[in-house]
Amino acid sequence: MKIVPILMIAIVLAFCNCNKSNQKGLKFGAPVKMWHVDTTGDGVADTWGYFINEPGNFRPIYEEIDKNLDGHSDEFIWAGSAVYSPKNRPEREVVKVHEESDQNNDGKIDTIKWLLPNEFFAMGQLDEDNDGFFETTTYYNIKKQIVRKEKDTDHNGKPDVILWTMIPRVEVDSNSDGIPDKFKTAKSNLELESVKKDSVGLLPLAKSDSWYLNQNKVPQENRALIGSGMFDTK
Repeated sequence: MKIVPILMIAIVLAFCNCNKSNQKGLKFGAPVKMWHVDTTGDGVADTWGYFINEPGNFRPIYEEIDKNLDGHSDEFIWAGSAVYSPKNRPEREVVKVHEESDQNNDGKIDTIKWLLPNEFFAMGQLDEDNDGFFETTTYYNIKKQIVRKEKDTDHNGKPDVILWTMIPRVEVDSNSDGIPDKFKTAKSNLELESVKKDSVGLLPLAKSDSWYLNQNKVPQENRALIGSGMFDTK
């Protein structure tokens, strides 16, 4: 199933107040309504949407999807309205702002993504070892490619392994003080995926040479959309 807010678009077309009047202020305490769609044609609803449809103020809120049709929701999408209206349509465009999903179908959320306008990914979080802690944070470039991964392997709220996926290069904070002090480069990103805080073969790293601490050292095409000084060309 293609992961787009199918239901939200259908709701917009079917239920929004499609007159030419200006959008009104949202009434406090407006009720949230629900609607469902059978996207596979098997007679069972697999997508549910939640929205507010006050006169002159339609607002999509939330959508949940049963992607593998096992009767359990495994994809959750928080939606909003864009500040513009599509040509020849009075209602505002629906945009995704946040996603949560269960990629391995074990009943637990293991992947989270935050989105920017035009479905650019701001960042993601992964629970790769399925222990309930999201130890991996991913950052994306303007082409929606992952350019940096940060891993908090000791669960102290700070990344201790930082991997640039397009270069490739890894920096390690071996003593958990928040400052990378070792690094390694390679020809292939696969060579660095398994690097840990105590891995052998790492080289000493000066604070002034750290890409993590000096984001303007990162080549422009390898900078993330957020948190990297992407538009700083110094």
